[in-house]
Amino acid sequence: MRPAARLKTVSDLLPIILESSMAADRLVLDWGRRNRFAGSGDRRDIADQVFAILRHYSKICALVGSTDPAMVALGARLVVHGDALEDVCALADGSPHALAELDETARDKLAHVDARYGALEPHEQAAVPAWLYRDIMASELTDAAAVLDALTQRAPLDLRVNTLRGSYEQTRQKLSDEGIRTRALPKVPLALRVEGARQISGSAVFKSGRVDVQDAGAQIAAALCEAAPGHTVLDFCAGAGGKTLALAAQMQNKGRLFAYDAEPKRLQPMQDRLKRAGVGIVQIVEADALSGLKERCHLVVADVPCSGSGRWRRAPETKWHLTPDALDNLVTAQGDILAASAGHVKVGGRLAYITCSVIGRENMDQIQAFLQAHPNFEIDENATYGGQKGVVQLDPHNTDTDGLFCAIMRRNSP
Repeated sequence: MRPAARLKTVSDLLPIILESSMAADRLVLDWGRRNRFAGSGDRRDIADQVFAILRHYSKICALVGSTDPAMVALGARLVVHGDALEDVCALADGSPHALAELDETARDKLAHVDARYGALEPHEQAAVPAWLYRDIMASELTDAAAVLDALTQRAPLDLRVNTLRGSYEQTRQKLSDEGIRTRALPKVPLALRVEGARQISGSAVFKSGRVDVQDAGAQIAAALCEAAPGHTVLDFCAGAGGKTLALAAQMQNKGRLFAYDAEPKRLQPMQDRLKRAGVGIVQIVEADALSGLKERCHLVVADVPCSGSGRWRRAPETKWHLTPDALDNLVTAQGDILAASAGHVKVGGRLAYITCSVIGRENMDQIQAFLQAHPNFEIDENATYGGQKGVVQLDPHNTDTDGLFCAIMRRNSP
C-alpha cells in the first residue's frame, strides 16, 4: 500500500473505533483480516498510526481545529510523527485510495498547527477529556501532569518468567536463542522487557509456557499479594487469568487456588493458559460455590473492573469511551465487590484490592470508605514497594509501569 492509502485507511478506521464498544486492537485486526491485500508492514503501520492518534486525540483535534477524521489523520502526521507540512499535504492528493485533495481552508488549518500550541487548554495538552482531567488532577497522584504525559506514550512489552517451567536465566537465554532480546527490570524480579518489535506469541519459549505476557506493574501487584504454598487463595475477579497464573507460580503449584468472575465467559481463555503454564491447582468456581469459602481464605484478591485509565498507553480508545455515568457505576460496583470479597478472608488473612487506574475515586477513596465500614481490617504495612507501605500506586512516570493501584489489608478480628 502507498503511504497515502495507509493514511486513508487510518482516517476510515477512526470513527469506527471511536463509536464502537469493541477494543481498538480487535477492530484493526478485523480490518486486516478482511483486506488481505495489505501486507504485514501495511497492517503494522496502520495500527501504529491509529493508536498514536487515539493516545493524543483531543490534542490533535484542538491543534487542527477539527474533528474530521481526515484532518485528524493528517494532523497526526504533523503533531505526533513530525512530518513536514508539504509532505503531509501531499498525502491528500485525491488519487484512488487516497484522501481528497485539500482545499485552502484545510491547508491553512494544518499550516497553523504550531501557532495553536499556546492556546491549548490543559486537558487538551494532556489529551484527556476535560471532566476526567479535573478528577485526576484533584487526586493524590504524584506528578499527575507528568503521569498523564507518560500515558500518551507507546507502552513496552513485558514478560513474566513462569518459574514452574524453568529458571529466569534459562528462560532469558532461550529467548535470546530465538533472536528475542530482553532486558531485566531490577525492581521486578521475574520481569523481562522485550527490546524491539517482536511477536512473542509465536515463539517456542511462549508456547512452552516459560513466559506469559504481563506488564511489570501487574507483576508487582501480584507479588505484593504474597500467595504462599499450601494456602487457600481466592482470585475474586479472575478474568482471563493473568494474575491467577502469577499467584499459582508464587504458590509453587501447592495449595488451593480458586478462580471466580461475575461474568463467567471472561474465564474461558484461562483453561488453555493454565495448561500451557503447567498450573494444576486452579479450580474455577461459580457464584453458588463461593459460600463454601466464607472466612476460609488466607488471601483474597479483588482485581476489580475499573476505568482502565492506567492502561491508556495500550488501550487509548477507552478514555474517549468513558463517561461520567460509566465511572460512577464502576465506582459503585467496586465498593460492592470489595465488601463481598472481604467476607471470604479468614481472621489473620489478607485482602488485596487492585485496579489498573490512576483515578483517586477508584483507588484510595475506595479503601478509606471500606476501612471505615470494616474496622476489622487494617492496612498491612508489611507489603511494600518503592517506599510505599500497604498502599502502592504505580504509573509509567514514577515506576516505569502501567498505572496500577494496590492496597493490601489484613483482617485482624472476626
